[in-house]
Amino acid sequence: MDSNDLERERGITILSKNTSITYKDTKMNIIDTPGHSDFGGEVERVLNMVEGIILVILLKAQCHKQDLPSACPKFVINSTFELFIELNASDEQCVFQAVYASGIKGMAGLSPDNLADDLGPLFETIIRCIPGPKIKKDGSLQMLVTSMQGF
Repeated sequence: MDSNDLERERGITILSKNTSITYKDTKMNIIDTPGHSDFGGEVERVLNMVEGIILVILLKAQCHKQDLPSACPKFVINSTFELFIELNASDEQCVFQAVYASGIKGMAGLSPDNLADDLGPLFETIIRCIPGPKIKKDGSLQMLVTSMQGF
């Protein structure tokens, strides 16, 4: 989704972007946000518009990548839990569902040793763990206005 020239050159996400998919009968709007602290304002702006998040964890030497022989998923899960504790996360926030995936192969699963032939387990986890939007059909119009800056 990194389509900006600077993003492609640096290999990082700078601007938030969204896409929409339908899985079974559920429409999901997916937003890719920057992961670097220099772009915290961009992330904060976008997170005001979402119902939940999926945290994609990137560690040095790409040891998180399920596709690679050097993958170490247990280390990544433990490190994530420890980081949540250090950040004073609530008990509820420290209980999270891990989904192991190979983006290259288009496979996902709830165990690193048992990936489905598609991304179904990822989408099923999203549906199960992230609540749908709360809509008041008879309520007044609400709108979140943000400003977009181009590079």
